[in-house]
Amino acid sequence: MEIPYTVTARKDTGLFNAKVGIWLFLASEVMLFGGLFSGYVFLRIYADYPWPERALPIVPGLINTFVLIGSSVTVVFAWASLKMRQWRRFQVFMAITIGCAAVFMVLKAIEYKAKWEHQAVRMDDFAIIEGHAHYATILSDGKVEHFHTKKEAKKAGEKDAEVANKSAAGAKEKDEESGGPGKADIWKAGKPFKANTVLFQPETIDFSVVRAHEPWIANMLEQASKRKSKLVTSEDVFLYGHIEDYAGTESEPISGKDRAKQEADVVKEYGKAEENLAHKYKKNSLYIPAGTPLGYELIKKARKVFIAGRAHNAATRTAILKENWKRVKKAFPEDNYWEQTPEAKIDAATQLDEQVDEAGKCIAGSKVVSLVSTLSFKMDPPQPLIIKRSWIKRPVKGKDGKAELRDDTSLNAGEGEGGAPGLLESPVALSVDAIDFRWMAQKAEEAGNDPMEVIEQSWIFSKDNKNGSTYRKIWKVHKKRIGELEQRLIDKYGRDEEGKPKRVATETDRYRVTWQDFVHYARAEHDRLMPGDPGFDDLRPKFWNGFAGPNHKDEEIHELHAFPELEIPHHKVSLQSMFTPKWNTYYAIYFTLTGLHGLHVVGGALVLGYYLFFSKGLYRRNPEWLANRVEVGGLFWHFVDLVWIFLFPILYLM
Repeated sequence: MEIPYTVTARKDTGLFNAKVGIWLFLASEVMLFGGLFSGYVFLRIYADYPWPERALPIVPGLINTFVLIGSSVTVVFAWASLKMRQWRRFQVFMAITIGCAAVFMVLKAIEYKAKWEHQAVRMDDFAIIEGHAHYATILSDGKVEHFHTKKEAKKAGEKDAEVANKSAAGAKEKDEESGGPGKADIWKAGKPFKANTVLFQPETIDFSVVRAHEPWIANMLEQASKRKSKLVTSEDVFLYGHIEDYAGTESEPISGKDRAKQEADVVKEYGKAEENLAHKYKKNSLYIPAGTPLGYELIKKARKVFIAGRAHNAATRTAILKENWKRVKKAFPEDNYWEQTPEAKIDAATQLDEQVDEAGKCIAGSKVVSLVSTLSFKMDPPQPLIIKRSWIKRPVKGKDGKAELRDDTSLNAGEGEGGAPGLLESPVALSVDAIDFRWMAQKAEEAGNDPMEVIEQSWIFSKDNKNGSTYRKIWKVHKKRIGELEQRLIDKYGRDEEGKPKRVATETDRYRVTWQDFVHYARAEHDRLMPGDPGFDDLRPKFWNGFAGPNHKDEEIHELHAFPELEIPHHKVSLQSMFTPKWNTYYAIYFTLTGLHGLHVVGGALVLGYYLFFSKGLYRRNPEWLANRVEVGGLFWHFVDLVWIFLFPILYLM
């Protein structure tokens, strides 16, 4: 049976089936994007922090706007060419449409890449610092050096490793000549890492047998191996069970004096084996001798024992409670509320030793066993570990000598003189291209303080910051420029009846120093100009400069030192992230909206590409049917264009 109206339209509505379907689909798309746009509006209106304004580079978005508008025109031309039975023209216009989609996605990829490489730091005083993070490398003497680029850091690390190994080879040769054992080469250059991480030199590391994260363990082992260090158990560990169960495990059996000593230690800690260690989970016992290397398989074995032990303890406690209730019920046969008597309310976890019969045996016929929830490993010799800040559960404080990770792993500093120092100097080192004091100003106003006074007392301008004088100079020029701007607004728009200026500089203008400002002030300093001097405003970068944001590789910027360096101490960092959804709500919804729109662009381009490359046969059989299909694809493409026309001003201009 032939389905009607697949090619020809109904006479009463003028619509064919596919067009009705696409309109229904676009209605659902309108509701989807409408909900997202509404969510954005509410998030912006009720944001409890200064909302990012004009934070995105305009030029890529502006070009993409014209690209999509142009593609909407060419897709109509492609459809019209099919109507006129001009296949070659259809191919040309459809190819242009798909090419526009490709240009759009390339520009969007450039924009995304710039966001993923741009560092942002929120300090503990609510100042926001933006820039590009430096790279660092750990040298053979344990010191950390920072470099502007990954290439520089890698080259320095390789050179240091070469010098260290030559020195080690010379010591080895000299030692062998004197009859000694000789020394092996001790150093291998590590990979450069971004200077936004935490360096911690632990004496011991405690891993949770339940939550230890395998990739993090592998990362630590790799780092230790490169620095000729090992992670081994710091002491003998006996995970519950009978002493005879050792032979039934995959760990090394004990023999001779070691076995006797271990058996004595176990009996001393756990009591007589036949009385206190008799239970049905003997096969799950595990002995880990001191010096056992760290490995995730070992953690998994310990986890299996721990889980079995918890199951055994839970069953034992349940049995004890049941036996006790039976005894209490028997003792109070006439009491309908016997379960509320004090005798019925026991804590199975703390009163187990009291629940024994006349022969001294546990009522449940078993005993709760002690469990080992963490395994401790020592780092021999201690070496710095690179820990990503996203791994850390809470800020690391040097005085407590501990770093807790989100998988409950604990890195511990050494005790006493000569022990591992724990937290090393771990500043966030970057070349700054923007400073945002708006949140600090907001907090100051909420506390009833003068925002400018609070800002000028912040750490970045203090003497504790070795580059504080540079930033004080930049802030001085910025304040003077904003003062000139406010005066021009008064001269142009005047004051109201109360004497207040009708137009004032925005908080973004007043409290945010952008990368354009940094370049502007550096050029002005080079030319010895100040705000108000003729030609000062002409030095400001135009809106098309910095296509996807600040360009740290620009020769002029490098020569002018327009983006000064800054090292933010670890304890001053409240949050650090690239410009990703982690940074704030604005970027979360930015990536959601533009990412979803980008998927629509890719999907639409694939459909239109199918019409271009695989529809010649359909065109020969029924060109009208192909024209209908292209018309439906064109309607979807117009919708994609319309969504971007809303996205561009909301995200890029407002």
